[in-house]
Amino acid sequence: MSENFSENLPPQFSKNVLGTCGERGERWLNDLPVTIGEIAARWSLAVEKPFPNLSYNYVAACIRADGSHAVLKIGLPEEKPEIFNEANFLQICNGEGAVKLLDFDRKNRAMLLERLSPGKHLKEIFCGNETQAVKIAIDVMKKLRRKPIANSEFRRLEDWFKGFDRAENTNFPKEYVRKAQGFFDELNSRQNYLIHGDLHHENILSAAREPFLAIDPKGIIGDIGYEISVFLNNHRWWLESEPNLQEKLDDAVRQFSEAFAIEPQDLRKWAFAQMVLSAWWTFEDGRSDWEKWLACAEIWDGILQ
Repeated sequence: MSENFSENLPPQFSKNVLGTCGERGERWLNDLPVTIGEIAARWSLAVEKPFPNLSYNYVAACIRADGSHAVLKIGLPEEKPEIFNEANFLQICNGEGAVKLLDFDRKNRAMLLERLSPGKHLKEIFCGNETQAVKIAIDVMKKLRRKPIANSEFRRLEDWFKGFDRAENTNFPKEYVRKAQGFFDELNSRQNYLIHGDLHHENILSAAREPFLAIDPKGIIGDIGYEISVFLNNHRWWLESEPNLQEKLDDAVRQFSEAFAIEPQDLRKWAFAQMVLSAWWTFEDGRSDWEKWLACAEIWDGILQ
């Protein structure tokens, strides 16, 4: 990897790649400048510096031959690349409620995406107007959800929650696992949808083609309650310093409950289960802040007593 190129990569991004993919990730990082050059030549792109908030994918703005702006996204060399699900999901949406997929290179796990402008996320736009942020999220969720396609390769939400099985021989608190798994078993519907899977405030951006569009879908088949719970838990993070946090969370739950005809208490159970699942993923990744995630789950658990 060239020195100049590596200097433009956030240190946490490189750490995430190596932690996720090991030696394959190291080779991928070293080959990345050449890979980008090949893709740029094939798609006639002028690729700019990567975005500063890279996490697990290489993402950079670019300009196409016709002068239009786009985004290049290259996924990690995983055994089951998440970017395949993302591309499939965006192809199905075809721009309705989500960013458009302009081209896809399966071999290099690369997507060319529509560039959203102004491209500001909900936290930037609606600080102090959380009710409106929830309303926007509801509108986007309704546009995105689809009936599952028969025999599709999309993963199922059950597969994510089966990950709790691996917690049995660890020191991850079993009482949280039992309660989260119990809520999931109780609530998970057989009338599932194809959903985004990670629809939080920073994955909903302002755009010109539609007022707001989603980015970075996971693409998973599951209950819409899980989709809502992701947003609710990120809503809780956003508002954690607010003196009237509980009141604002209750208002968000009410909005989602009315919009999707789901009992408020069931949404709180979903939020608890999703937060515990996130804590387990954090624990599995070897990060030390997993206990903070469990503490955040307790805000829903307290309501459920």
